[in-house]
Amino acid sequence: MELFLFLDLDDTIFQTQRKCPPEAKITPAAFLTDGSPISFFTEKQRHLFNLLQANTHLIPTTARNHDAFSRACVEKYDYAIINHGGIILTADQQPDSGWMQHIQAKITPLVPELKALETALQQFATQKNIPYKIRIISDFGLDFYISVKHKHRDNEALKIILDQVVTPYLARQEIEFYCHLNDNNLAILPKFLNKAPAVEYLQKQLLAEHGEFISFGMGDSLTDMPYMQLCDYFITPTNSQIIQQGLTS
Repeated sequence: MELFLFLDLDDTIFQTQRKCPPEAKITPAAFLTDGSPISFFTEKQRHLFNLLQANTHLIPTTARNHDAFSRACVEKYDYAIINHGGIILTADQQPDSGWMQHIQAKITPLVPELKALETALQQFATQKNIPYKIRIISDFGLDFYISVKHKHRDNEALKIILDQVVTPYLARQEIEFYCHLNDNNLAILPKFLNKAPAVEYLQKQLLAEHGEFISFGMGDSLTDMPYMQLCDYFITPTNSQIIQQGLTS
């Protein structure tokens, strides 16, 4: 029976250097556009990643867009789910046409709302003189969601813009979006845009292609849980948001 692994990348199998254990031996795992490394494997992570690549059908399942995904050390995959589930790539790095059409029909009517919220966020950043990095994440000609980061990685500043701008705006406009805040990354996404529907769609294709199979879901974030629970088994690092929230809830 075939083994398929739906694998989140950032903070699951590699991370930025500041999140690596002190004195850990690390190797580059992902790179910036100028070629400098931005994320790293520990020795254990690298060994585990090699083991997973050799023994499962690997399906990266990530928030990264195509450009950022292409700069990660993923040499081969059967499929890849990127953009929080907005795009499914085939092994030749082309979007799955059926899923692309499905998402395009849902996302296109929401683009004006994305742009209006982006403008409101930019105005707040200017008024408060806070160095946010605000942008709409786009890929393959589609606008997907808004990403907000802070230049100096100030998590409290992200909570401020979430509480004072995003939450009231979404309530006032009655827009079906959800927000995900994890470390220095605030994402504002349409409710239909998450990894779980893309995983479910792909699982149906895999069943048709391979018959019964065993699936694993591996991730670190609370927003990974819905797709992980679609799998036969799920795996999370011991320092993940899933574990931390579970211990404090």
